[in-house]
Amino acid sequence: MTEPNKTAQTFRDVFPVMLGELLLTGIMLAVYALIGRFSLKVLWSAALGAGAVLLNFTVMILALLQAEKRGSPEKGQLYVRATYALRLLLLAAVLILALRSKVFDPLATALPLCFQPIAVWLFELFRKMKKGENTQ
Repeated sequence: MTEPNKTAQTFRDVFPVMLGELLLTGIMLAVYALIGRFSLKVLWSAALGAGAVLLNFTVMILALLQAEKRGSPEKGQLYVRATYALRLLLLAAVLILALRSKVFDPLATALPLCFQPIAVWLFELFRKMKKGENTQ
């Protein structure tokens, strides 16, 4: 498989995880609306949190794809660790911005960061269920 095709295929494979993040963020916004706490501040905060998570996830995928090209497992591992540190700094900056600024709601910004592991877990669960159906 050529490199652009591999990258495109990888993103097609993880696209449901990204949709899951957006769906969970949408559910969070619906809950805010149901309890009467929805506002533009909450909407912008959710967009900031979900955007940071999706950017983080995208950079992680690209870093893993680039790590394969580093020539040795040690060089690839070092590259992934460096990008991990940068990605954590980005997420920390987003949270600090939300906490220090009066523009964003800290909880509505932080919750989408918690949704990514849930989206990955759901994706894996559905993938295993689908794989189980195909083997029967």
